[in-house]
Amino acid sequence: MKCILNRILFLILLICAVVPSAFSQQELRLRDQIWGSLRVTITDAETAHSLDARCYLEDSSKHPWFPSQVITYVKPSEFDFVAQGGFQINLPPGDYVLTVGRGPEYHSIKRQVEIRPGDIQQLKVELRRWINMNALGWYSGDLHNHRDWWEMPRILLSEDLNLAPTLTTWIWEYRPIVTTPPPRGPAVRYVDAAHVYSVFDTEIERLGAGPGAVCLIGLESPVKFSGSLLSPPSTAFCALAHGQGGFVDAEKITWRDSAALVALGQVDSVGLVYNSFSPHGVETGWGIGSDPNSAYATPKGAPLWAMDLYYKFLNCGFRLAASAGTASGVKPTPLGYDRVYVYLPGKFSYQDWFRALKAGRSFATNGPMLFLTVNGRNPGDTIQIPAGGGSPVKPLSVHAEVRSANELDRLEIVWKGKVVNNVSAPPQSHDLKTDFAMLPDDTGWLVARAFEKPTQSICFAHTSPVYIKMGRSSGIVPGDAHFFTTWMDRQIQFYESLQGFHSQSDRQEMVEMFKKARAVYERLAGMAKDTVPKNRKAESE
Repeated sequence: MKCILNRILFLILLICAVVPSAFSQQELRLRDQIWGSLRVTITDAETAHSLDARCYLEDSSKHPWFPSQVITYVKPSEFDFVAQGGFQINLPPGDYVLTVGRGPEYHSIKRQVEIRPGDIQQLKVELRRWINMNALGWYSGDLHNHRDWWEMPRILLSEDLNLAPTLTTWIWEYRPIVTTPPPRGPAVRYVDAAHVYSVFDTEIERLGAGPGAVCLIGLESPVKFSGSLLSPPSTAFCALAHGQGGFVDAEKITWRDSAALVALGQVDSVGLVYNSFSPHGVETGWGIGSDPNSAYATPKGAPLWAMDLYYKFLNCGFRLAASAGTASGVKPTPLGYDRVYVYLPGKFSYQDWFRALKAGRSFATNGPMLFLTVNGRNPGDTIQIPAGGGSPVKPLSVHAEVRSANELDRLEIVWKGKVVNNVSAPPQSHDLKTDFAMLPDDTGWLVARAFEKPTQSICFAHTSPVYIKMGRSSGIVPGDAHFFTTWMDRQIQFYESLQGFHSQSDRQEMVEMFKKARAVYERLAGMAKDTVPKNRKAESE
């Protein structure tokens, strides 16, 4: 035994002596240089107040540098740190690029910096807002957050993000991902009057043959997981969250069980701008149901798959709010890059924000700011149009506007899944508007969506619907309900033949969930649609 240990020790010493690492060689070279220093202050250009911000510092070889004692975030392609009003760092001589940003409402700034031996380089960065959403009554949130809970106060401020649940409990397949639990205290914690986070939130994520993923938010205590990849169905955990007065976000609506959860009333919001969209590109192929060879499998088509599913849910009569989330902490995406804005006409609070989100007063985005009104009413509202009688139907007055710090591509209005108004952007456009009149022929809904010019990623925004109720008509599109009965049939067949359940009762419980959901869609498909009486005439514009 002693002989073996001596040989191992000899080999270690030999490797260290003969094959020094590239990092050690670089370190030796740097030690021979006289370093300089970079001192940065970050302020608001209008108020001159000190700001927290997200920063990137790279040398000429694209190597990232970080000051000491700051919050860092290092993932493939993402190397950022949080600066509290500024920072100081010692650097070897050379050329550097500093990028400073603070969420989508500020213009980011990029500066070239030269560090000379022994010099102290002073740099003042003034960030300028191009829009103030809080002043307009809109407050932002990121519903898919895996960052450490103790970092949240600084991260929220650096991203100008108003709200973020923190998924301190994360079940991957059937195993908990170990994180440091928060200390005893309130579930909801305010940084200041406009920035808040919660700390006992949970994600149940069982992919592959598993049902999918849901985020359980606003919990008073973590939801404890007991089960396997295949059991119990996600309805069990959604019920536990709702039992605490919590909230369920379908972080993607493309998972195996998403349509079942919607049908059974277990979902409060659905992710349209989700963690496949990062500053570094678009991941395709997450979820099930789309042809991998279709246009949905391209970066440009990726947003449309979730949108088209969303429209089918709305055409089945489900009222679902659009949401967003990054999975920052796992994905190479800063917190709040994918975010949902919620309109609050009164005072901001965690509970009121979620109530307004569930009511559909939202839009999801990873760039543009998007606003929609129909007859002056906002997303989440219902416009009632009486049916019958002799008075003509008045056209709806639709107004939509999109603004962005980046170049826009188009603005579209969608009625029951079909684009009814499209405005293409002239070159270098940062603001688009449309005003038009539309005569509804049935119960339905209107949404707005907008896209920036494609770059490394796809940046877009999507509103929740304004609902139109015409008489007693349900407005249900039978073909879309049939789409989901077929979806349920596939899942029933899949789980009835799948190996891996611990017991037949576990299998039956999963299959039964899909059967119950199928019955809902079958009922919706068979519902007769009331028609607008023929004597109703359209009022001319």
